[in-house]
Amino acid sequence: MVKFRLLPALVAGMVLFAASLPSTAQAAADDYYAGKTIRMIIPFSPGGNTDTFGRLISRHLGRHIPGEPTIVAENITDVGGLLGSNEFAERVDHDGTTLLAASGHLNLRAILGLRGLRLDLDALEPVVAAPMGHVTAISTRVGIEEPSEVLEAQGPLTKGITDPIGLLESLVALELLGIDYRAVPGYGSRGATRNAFERGELMLNTQSTSFYLEKVAPLVDQGRAMPLYAIGYIDGDGHPVRDPALPGLITAPELYEQIHGEMPSGIVWEAFKVTVSLVQNARGTLWTHDDIPEEAMRALHLGVEAMANDPSFQAASAEVLEDYEIMRGDDLGQLEAAMDAASPEVLDFLRDLLGRRFGTEFEG
Repeated sequence: MVKFRLLPALVAGMVLFAASLPSTAQAAADDYYAGKTIRMIIPFSPGGNTDTFGRLISRHLGRHIPGEPTIVAENITDVGGLLGSNEFAERVDHDGTTLLAASGHLNLRAILGLRGLRLDLDALEPVVAAPMGHVTAISTRVGIEEPSEVLEAQGPLTKGITDPIGLLESLVALELLGIDYRAVPGYGSRGATRNAFERGELMLNTQSTSFYLEKVAPLVDQGRAMPLYAIGYIDGDGHPVRDPALPGLITAPELYEQIHGEMPSGIVWEAFKVTVSLVQNARGTLWTHDDIPEEAMRALHLGVEAMANDPSFQAASAEVLEDYEIMRGDDLGQLEAAMDAASPEVLDFLRDLLGRRFGTEFEG
């Protein structure tokens, strides 16, 4: 079973932490959620990655939070997740009884300041997150024998586009490598882009690792496609990490090194690291407001740690999250580090890329 952790688990363990608390503080944490209902806003449609992540957590977390509150998941949907996110940002009490299940791409939309989105991640605290992998493949019709020859392919190479921010990690990887590509808009889903790739209408395609293994790998076996790279992950020191579900497949930075003889550097590399950390490392993130009562925050983190050690949750998580292990406790510092690394120069680069190529609009 693949178990993927980006940072060490909580050093002393939340159980030891709880034992060290003054009895009055622990009693407050034990009692805070007793008899309460927690509303989990999922700002995307049922059945997608964020929905399955949120509902996995909602099914298991409540019984592990001291006081055993009921958790009710609610889909509030529109394009880009703005409606539910704005409700969480502006129209709920900051008492710990409302949580937001966000995708990595929603995290990016908030960091970039997408027009109409009023979610401020600096005012939130992550409770739990889960990673996800992506793989980019190329059609063998372009006539190359090895991924390292990709810059020799006759371009521009066509790539289907759904929501450009929803594909940003794959777009920045193409920019990093210097691949001559042409974005083809109008696709309703990644599945639709995969179908077009299979029909020979598109030359590049990026899918989640699980979808790649299920739907694209057979095209590789048939000689119709070649895996170029996994997007990969970024560790706490800013170094690329291979997808544990495909450890034999190089990452985009490793392909860059094969082509150019050195690891990447510069603004595109910095943008890649920020984007990957917020998308790959956190396929789904459960947020709370950072000013909820201290006893509520303590109870939520204790509940997550207990849930992570529950065999029934581990079994369900292995199926839903494809054996990637959830991030909690100190692990979540990875998200804060990524947000801190999103310098004005990095954000300007990403906004310019999205605005210039796709007309995406941002606040200010």
